[in-house]
Amino acid sequence: MGKRKESTTVAPKKQKSMTKWEELYTDLSDHTAMALREARVKPEQLKNMADGELTAINGISESALEEIRAKYSADVASVDSSVESESSESTEAPVVVEEVGIIPPNKRHDFRGGKAMTTAKSQVDRTKNYGIEEAVALVKKTNITSFNATVTLHLNLTAKDAPTRVELTFPHAAGAAKKVAIVSDELLAKLDKNIIDFDILITTPAFMPKLAKYAKVLGPKGLMPNPKAGTVTPNPEAKVKEFEGGKTQVKAEPKDPLMHVTVGKTSQPEAELVANIRAMIEAVRPKFIVKATLAATMSPGIKLSLN
Repeated sequence: MGKRKESTTVAPKKQKSMTKWEELYTDLSDHTAMALREARVKPEQLKNMADGELTAINGISESALEEIRAKYSADVASVDSSVESESSESTEAPVVVEEVGIIPPNKRHDFRGGKAMTTAKSQVDRTKNYGIEEAVALVKKTNITSFNATVTLHLNLTAKDAPTRVELTFPHAAGAAKKVAIVSDELLAKLDKNIIDFDILITTPAFMPKLAKYAKVLGPKGLMPNPKAGTVTPNPEAKVKEFEGGKTQVKAEPKDPLMHVTVGKTSQPEAELVANIRAMIEAVRPKFIVKATLAATMSPGIKLSLN
């Protein structure tokens, strides 16, 4: 008779807990939090990252860097403990997922933390507020990219009475032209297939009930038509001409008095960038602006003087 095989119990393999990214960085502004989540940077990794590595992340400006350092300058290794303990204490078998860490440093990250960035930062006096003309010239001088970089104006607004939305037409082109669409049955059919090929959506009041079912999709993207924004109108064709002619809407972040707006490209003449910046500041009104920072893509921020 053959020997009877003894059964063995195999200990279950320890499964990795899933990071709940949407629960991280709720103490930061939406713009900054989203940038960190998309880059898959955990709170405990922030203290070991150089300023250049952080500002290399798409969406992290100099003002966002200051916000991060103000709240995550100390040891933050325990910030995510509640999230991980929730997974480890669960009696149900956790979902096995591949743990995602920080995106490996690429050329962009190395570039931002390297000699080029150090040299660019050394040309900017961080204790000084520059005049708009001087700041624009410095933005061009300290641009360390090899492509036509975007120039962005970041505005910190007063917590009280500041506008949450402004509408203006820049004197000069400020970035790529936006595609404007009018709601129709054909467009709704595209939305049913999750096809969104427009930057601004305009509708007549009659179509608003049909659009209601798409609010959860369009709303978070800032694409849901709104009477206050002028995108619900009985004459949508006229609105299309306005937006295609350079009309821009800039909204403050939902939870924080911050505005971010593209004012042009580094290839544009300085006079055009200056004119666009002045137009934006006038639309918001200087009395509501606490701090203004100008920065080109992947380049150091420059504080503006509004006097």
